[in-house]
Amino acid sequence: ENKSLFKQIKKDQEIINMNQSMDKINVDSAWNKLKSRIEEDNQQIDIAAPDKGKTFKLYRVLKYAAMVILVAGLGFMSTKIYQDTLGYYSNTEHTAQDETSNEIILPDGTSVFLNADSELKYPDQFSDNKRIVKLDGEAFFNVTRNEEMPFIIETKKAEIRVLGTSFNVNTKFTDKDVEVYVESGLVELTLKKGNKKKLLVDPGNVGIISKNEISKEKNTNQNVLAWKTKNIVFKEDKLETVLNTLNNIYHVDIQYTNNEILNYRLTTTFKNQNIESVMEVICATFNLKVDYHDDEIILVKN
Repeated sequence: ENKSLFKQIKKDQEIINMNQSMDKINVDSAWNKLKSRIEEDNQQIDIAAPDKGKTFKLYRVLKYAAMVILVAGLGFMSTKIYQDTLGYYSNTEHTAQDETSNEIILPDGTSVFLNADSELKYPDQFSDNKRIVKLDGEAFFNVTRNEEMPFIIETKKAEIRVLGTSFNVNTKFTDKDVEVYVESGLVELTLKKGNKKKLLVDPGNVGIISKNEISKEKNTNQNVLAWKTKNIVFKEDKLETVLNTLNNIYHVDIQYTNNEILNYRLTTTFKNQNIESVMEVICATFNLKVDYHDDEIILVKN
């Protein structure tokens, strides 16, 4: 995989002027400085071979270790440059603030739905051993199973890794960085920074990353996928919660003229109904009326 990636980088080096960047890295000079420091500090240690009585200098081991680390680091940097600059993510799907996407089929057959104001980046073809995409916002994934090629979603604060499962990823919260709800299968959630903790999330649970901490809890939001399915369930929910849920699902702005109505409680189910019919049911239930004004929906108490 590295050899193939290196060949591709060579083809694209005119774009990023790789030659100039690499000229700034002098491996021999870096090693000579390290070697001189070791010799100055008298830290050369003779280590005897167990059976043959031979010795070798520790600085030779350090030399090769330093070179391996440097090459590995350059390889990682080259991979990130290639992914982010040279177009590994050659496809970008973006949704407006008031729309959700139709089904997006990725090169491996994985199905993705994007919520409003979200962006998904993915390549024309996945590599031989990984399937990597990049998400900003919210999306539902139904990943085609392939045990030899893990599916990886990168966000700003987390990495989500699966083999084949269905789950929802949301990075749009104001009070937490990432929330992953698992519908089926297992999801490995990893904190990118700090201790890089990992957590397995199983069906019916939610993995959460907030303030560089990672945790898991039982899902209590029965409408977590309603933005995609438009199947909405309310059970003795306050109207305040109902309106907030509808705003998120339909990407509307529902206002009210009387705070009293926020304590009304609603029990009902909506199945793939438009916002107008939903508001009619609410008005009929609580003897309210609705006014549509520009981009606002206003509830008025009779």
